[in-house]
Amino acid sequence: MAAPAAVYRPRNPQSSDYYRCVEDYFETFLGIYDEYFSRQYGFWRPYAEQVIYRYLDAACPVLDTGVIYTTGLPA
Repeated sequence: MAAPAAVYRPRNPQSSDYYRCVEDYFETFLGIYDEYFSRQYGFWRPYAEQVIYRYLDAACPVLDTGVIYTTGLPA
């Protein structure tokens, strides 16, 4: 007898602690970066901000238009 097929369980990144932390505190982090971190880590790189916003957007793939991204992060 064949083994039963696995049940598909869609991921829900919005419920992860990491997602909620980034969503709740990233704007605050941006606001204090220059004062607290730029001396040790250098100037803020705008690319890092783009990556974070792409992560937040990709975690919720259904946009206002109803389009679902199936190939990864939106361009």
